[in-house]
Amino acid sequence: MNVQLGILVFLIYWGIVELLKQRGVLERKNISSYGPILMIRTEKGLNLLKKLARYRMLWIILGNAGIPAVFAGMVFMFILILFMDYSLLTSPPPPSELTSPRNALLIPGVNKFIPLVWGLIGLIVTLIVHEFSHAISALSENIRVKSLGILVALVPVGGFAEPDEEELMQKASRSTRLRVFSSGVISNFITAIIAFSVFFYLLGFITPSIAVLKSDDPRLKTGDIVMEINGVEIRSPEDISKAIGNSDKITLTLKDGRTVTIEGVTGVKIAGVVKNYPADKAGFREGWIITGVDGVKIHTLDDFLKIMKEKKGGDQITLEVYDGHRFRSFDITLRDSNGRGIIGVQVEEYFAGITFSYYYAENILNTLRNIPSMLLHPAGWLFLISMPIVYFNSFSYPITAFFASQVGDWIFFALNTFYWVGWINFYVGLFNCLPALPLDGGRVYYDVVEKIGGRRVAEASTRFLSILIFGSIILSIVIPNMPR
Repeated sequence: MNVQLGILVFLIYWGIVELLKQRGVLERKNISSYGPILMIRTEKGLNLLKKLARYRMLWIILGNAGIPAVFAGMVFMFILILFMDYSLLTSPPPPSELTSPRNALLIPGVNKFIPLVWGLIGLIVTLIVHEFSHAISALSENIRVKSLGILVALVPVGGFAEPDEEELMQKASRSTRLRVFSSGVISNFITAIIAFSVFFYLLGFITPSIAVLKSDDPRLKTGDIVMEINGVEIRSPEDISKAIGNSDKITLTLKDGRTVTIEGVTGVKIAGVVKNYPADKAGFREGWIITGVDGVKIHTLDDFLKIMKEKKGGDQITLEVYDGHRFRSFDITLRDSNGRGIIGVQVEEYFAGITFSYYYAENILNTLRNIPSMLLHPAGWLFLISMPIVYFNSFSYPITAFFASQVGDWIFFALNTFYWVGWINFYVGLFNCLPALPLDGGRVYYDVVEKIGGRRVAEASTRFLSILIFGSIILSIVIPNMPR
């Protein structure tokens, strides 16, 4: 129903565009239309850009730095396209949210993985940075800029600056053109670096809180923040164990003022048993709860990990477990793994039917903080490109409940803003590096190949690469959604 409504609204918009075009309204307003896409032009802002263009040497340095950046991005993205094609043809993925046509577009609110508000902020900043950089670079090279504007297809989908094509393509030197073409990409990359740097800095002001990640108790829902247990203030897993001690009573005081008393065993739940390891040989099963180690009561995953950290291979330990019906005791000899004692189970926290968010939140924080070091390897760049889709989308409820802020809740809006400004600038910069017209990378590629091999080689190779790249993008949408 939502898709059908969206299509209907878009068709109505397109009809209005065609009507205004036929009546000459668009032409009088200096607006061009190409199907449903509007090019809305203005000369407002040009005077400001001319003032910025006076710092000519700065823009020349920026443009020169952009040329190798474009070629580096060009190679990276083209290899990525080839790997995508190979994967599509040899192992076509099934239809999914990842392969949905709506998610092929970098449009906030349409793409499921791009939040509307922060996505729009990121997209607007990206377009302004990219197109203004082209315009300022052209002006600094004494090339006239006729207008600025935005591309609209019901919502803003792009921006543009209109340098005088005759001056740029026929009168300007090749080095000047390359600087102008590359300025948008390098400006996007610089903006991404600045935005991500602020994002990583702001991460230092949040810490994991104790909140409900999931619960078997219907009175508790995901995102409920626990302030106290048995009257003791709770800020860490250690506080949970201290609050309970040997008591059988568990009373939670939530941030919203509710008090919930729960009953049940506490410990770690076995989520998986590794074949032929000590736990498997002892007959352990998924779903059992480990409630104690060597007589020490286990309340949290933190309790369990701290005890097991001290154990070595060959050590014999006694595990108390609850199998769903009764408590049982097992004597197990640990298997050695690089000096550490291993039981051979995968575990998750189980606090009387509750899983707290602390480790989930800590994992998110650690992964985000480690991104700069991950970029030392190619896999890190692939992770960064796909991060909003495969790992982390935004600090939105209930995820915000999993973190405590030292400076107020405004920090989550700031984190989301800088995250999306950084990611969209990075993605758009990389995409524009592709050697396909009308992208910046395509124009840079054409100019360089023309210098080396002549116009015919430049035209033929650029046409081939453009068809290959945009054809690959279309195939990435069509192949997964073909009937099988």
